[in-house]
Amino acid sequence: MEYFAPEKLRLLGSSCLTAAGVSKKNALLVADALTTTSLRGIDSHGVRLFSHYTKAILLGRVNPKPSFRFKKTMPAIGVLDADNGLGIAAGFTAMDHAISMAKKVGMGSVAVSHSSHFGAAGLYTIKAANMGMVGFACTHVEALVLPYNGRKPFFGTNAISIAVPVAGEDPICLDMATTTMTLNKLNMYKAAEATIPKGWAADVNGKITTDSQKAQYLTHFGGYKGYGFAFMVDVFSSMFTGMPWGPHIMPMFPLNDKKRNLGHYFWAINIEGFTHLSTFKKRMSTMVDELRATPSVSNQPVMVPGDPEKQQFVKRSKEGKIPIPKADLDSLITVSRELGINPKKYLDV
Repeated sequence: MEYFAPEKLRLLGSSCLTAAGVSKKNALLVADALTTTSLRGIDSHGVRLFSHYTKAILLGRVNPKPSFRFKKTMPAIGVLDADNGLGIAAGFTAMDHAISMAKKVGMGSVAVSHSSHFGAAGLYTIKAANMGMVGFACTHVEALVLPYNGRKPFFGTNAISIAVPVAGEDPICLDMATTTMTLNKLNMYKAAEATIPKGWAADVNGKITTDSQKAQYLTHFGGYKGYGFAFMVDVFSSMFTGMPWGPHIMPMFPLNDKKRNLGHYFWAINIEGFTHLSTFKKRMSTMVDELRATPSVSNQPVMVPGDPEKQQFVKRSKEGKIPIPKADLDSLITVSRELGINPKKYLDV
């Protein structure tokens, strides 16, 4: 594992994206998002993806200069065609439209089609919460997970995030896959040749394994309950968008020039339609304070969703260091050099 200053990784990542043809605005947007994600401790969806996104553009999978087309179909509903551009740029654009509608009519929902990997779902819900909204976001991905009682994968990790504002601190954010871990996290275990916790993954025959080199498929959290969540995420992401579902989605790996055509869904709810925002935030603060004060059965205190990420953000921001696996660092260095960028200008490598 290597460690670098967040700003240096952000600048190198944005430089690579810009050199690959992405507009400066979107390159900085994506770079900020990935860096913030790493600062929050979500390393599987953070700076390690700089090289992946850049390679996807260079191979022709992702359109570096998309023409986003938004159509408002009802007062609180719209659809966005992402033109196979960067999913993070499409996600923020969609949530902006959802928030705009919510300000006017109380709620706003946007379904996104023809997109690509959109990073951590919490990026968008936290933005909505910072605007005084309840934010919701979800996305599907390719078939990676064994359905309940199934031997072959059907749905993906299919992430869900919900965030709400609270007085005195950053929004409370639930951001989770419907699986015991994400694909990117499995790849991190593989790269480190580490042992996977029991029950988190299965081999090609559908048998549970702790060997990261044999792991092929993931498992849903909570058995049939996580499976049910994944099913519904694909309804939002596929049926609202006209995009393929589960086993018909182009895999993230290996990288090639084939478009993934992912679908996402975003929803913003105006809290003022139910109660005063200040009242909501104060009551939320009281509730989470009570919850955190609940006696613990271990040395770990009771937390609320997003607390570990908040703690990591404070710690890593103070230390000024973001970890990145050597394999991912080497990949970023290689792609930057291919683009004519000297990585030593940004990193001490």
